[in-house]
Amino acid sequence: MLKFRSLLPGISAASLILIILSSALLAIWKFALQSGNLTIYFDSYILHIIWITFYQAVLSTLLSLIAAILMAKALSLVDFKGKKLLLKIMPITFILPTLVVVTGLLSVYGRQGLLSNICQILHIPFSFSIYGLQGILLAHVFLNFPYACCLFYQTLQSVPIEQKHLAAQLNFSNVTFFKIIEWPLLRRQILPMAALIFMLCFSSFAIVLALGGGPKYTTLEVAIYQAIRDFDLLQAALLACLQLVCCIAFVGLMQKINRIDKKLTLKFTQTDYRLPLPKGLKIVSSVLILIGGLFILLPMLTILFQGIYFFQFSLLTFSLQQALLFSIIIAIGSSIIAMTLGLLLLWTNSRLLINRQPRLSNGLLLIASLILAIPSMVLASGLFLLLFDYSNNTVFICLLMMVCNGLMALPFITKNLTVPMYDITAQYWRLTQSLNINGLTHFYLIDFRGLRRTILMSFAFAGILSLGDFGVIALFGGQSVTTLPYYLYQQISHYQYKESIVTAAILLILSFSLLVVMDYDRTSKN
Repeated sequence: MLKFRSLLPGISAASLILIILSSALLAIWKFALQSGNLTIYFDSYILHIIWITFYQAVLSTLLSLIAAILMAKALSLVDFKGKKLLLKIMPITFILPTLVVVTGLLSVYGRQGLLSNICQILHIPFSFSIYGLQGILLAHVFLNFPYACCLFYQTLQSVPIEQKHLAAQLNFSNVTFFKIIEWPLLRRQILPMAALIFMLCFSSFAIVLALGGGPKYTTLEVAIYQAIRDFDLLQAALLACLQLVCCIAFVGLMQKINRIDKKLTLKFTQTDYRLPLPKGLKIVSSVLILIGGLFILLPMLTILFQGIYFFQFSLLTFSLQQALLFSIIIAIGSSIIAMTLGLLLLWTNSRLLINRQPRLSNGLLLIASLILAIPSMVLASGLFLLLFDYSNNTVFICLLMMVCNGLMALPFITKNLTVPMYDITAQYWRLTQSLNINGLTHFYLIDFRGLRRTILMSFAFAGILSLGDFGVIALFGGQSVTTLPYYLYQQISHYQYKESIVTAAILLILSFSLLVVMDYDRTSKN
């Protein structure tokens, strides 16, 4: 029989999450409904913003998926030294701070970038501009296609060796093998990955703000930010409601489509066996890998090398040190909030599953994932409208950013910990109940000690997400609170190229330091 004290941690965490989210949304609706005439705001410019938001998200998703499929197929065909290292680095771009990505792309494709300097040496005209739609697409593809490529590559590697032997006996060409064997497997992965990439690009803020190049390519997130900065709160409320409706509608559509998708079962086999590879196809695959590898590595390596080259102790100003301190404090606070809420939810969730209450368990996990349907700018703008009177208080702004960033990291933490926490709780459940081990004693002896490495990895992941966040600080930041992403954006917007490279290098090194912690967790398990 499930006791109420087992439900209390999860109920408390879920109630707190619902109170925060509902308060932010109600604040937005309050300002929207207080308007005398809402239709005056739905003019041609708003329609243009909606169109650009969908247009760039669709194009970014298509380009990312096409690049990911081509790169994954090429990697599955060719072996080379450094392949494992490349596959290890590729997913990192998915969680890199967006402004570090912007700085890295500027250092390669900008007017003072690497390609521009090479063209200048070779006396070749360089007319590419990274600002505008092309810059937005370039940044979104850089962020998303490596992660999708790794997933598709794992899918291609999962083809059973029996099917490969049979294809060889039937004299299948590589094209026929891809069409009949590999494509049905990839097709199952494409829709969920497309939905994830689309949502991320649809809610993109820092990239569009930095590389959009003006009002022509303004998206909903940027329009909300600009409206709040101009103190046009009603306009911000209406745009936030509009974006929320679009996101919820898209999530509902994806869930409905995914229900139709039929699952296939396969035997996962690790093998180096491949079909005979024609020389021409091998050359094409090698070229694709070279281009994809340079596209991924050049921006990050350029930031590191130029950051070291441009570094001077005079650049370590008080403003930079203050931004670094705020970033670390907010990242730690966000990770603590995310881990606390996640562990409270999963504590109750594991006991619900043990007592065969799957509906209550699904409802609890759904509350933890609600933030995925509410973009960060919508949440931040709602809290901004609700707590506008405290917007100049430094401590309050830091706490508010910790809460927002913690909630944004919560779905990823629950995804990492749900199955392991249930497994370890179920494994020792009868023993702990017979010994009357409950509460904090149970958590420390069983959950924490058994899941210490996974908890550490999740904590580091939440810290990276918070460290690179720019959406919330863009609303609340300024003279009282400045984080590294905000400081970096100020340098980019004032065309301080050398200073921005050094700041981006510091932020990149911090992120990599946390990634080392995550990688240590994986290697130590193996």
